[in-house]
Amino acid sequence: MASLIVRRRMARVIAALAVCALPATARGQYPAPALERPLAEAGAGDLAEGKRLYNAQCALCHGIDGGGGYGPSLLRPTFARAADDAGLFTLVRTGIPGVMPGFGDANGPRRSWQLAAFVRSMTRAGGATPPGDVAHGRVVYQARGCANCHVLGGDGRAFGPDLTAIGLQRGPAYLRQALVEPAARVPDGHVVVTARAKTGPAIRGVRLSEDAFWVHVRDAGGRLHALRVSELAEFRREAGASLMPAYGTLAAADLDDLVAYLSTLRGQR
Repeated sequence: MASLIVRRRMARVIAALAVCALPATARGQYPAPALERPLAEAGAGDLAEGKRLYNAQCALCHGIDGGGGYGPSLLRPTFARAADDAGLFTLVRTGIPGVMPGFGDANGPRRSWQLAAFVRSMTRAGGATPPGDVAHGRVVYQARGCANCHVLGGDGRAFGPDLTAIGLQRGPAYLRQALVEPAARVPDGHVVVTARAKTGPAIRGVRLSEDAFWVHVRDAGGRLHALRVSELAEFRREAGASLMPAYGTLAAADLDDLVAYLSTLRGQR
């Protein structure tokens, strides 16, 4: 009796392996849907549904205006992983493993196409450099001492985010808000903390790393502090805080020019 049970179990395993060896279509699964129509053919109803899906599934990371946030800006004509319409359709359907979720199984081919069409409409609308004098924006950048906290093309200090390719990573609206209200959307990896040892003054800066034993903090002067957790009397993470000064007092023209300059930074040296 026992041997009969074993033989039946083996038969089921062999049958399952045989099914796995069959092509996807023979197993009842079908190839991934291909792009059937250009995204430019989307009508008003398609774009409205695409916008609804975008707001629900994408805006948290890419920004409600597509200007970037946790994810990169979508306000550009092409992407490294999606050079054309077919690539964009595949990207919004399958995502990027470990980086970006894909909603193709939930949305289905038609709604995935509508979502891709809406994203494409955003890239067409936002790909141009915003108005402003780029050359003067560079002068404003230098005059304001931005290199004291930011690296650009290998020059500067790595206290704040690297700006070498910020024009690809963030859209004009995001850049303007970051200049005027830097605490509104603090970039990943730039959490402001205050640490105070049991003896000695408090240290306020950006947390570089943290584990059960050590905290590493870089202060506004660029000094690195390695702090033993067991020796801290206080360690406080300041949610929504930024050490970057607000530039809302800049003249409107200077602000426009600075945003225009930052928007041109796309990694070229």
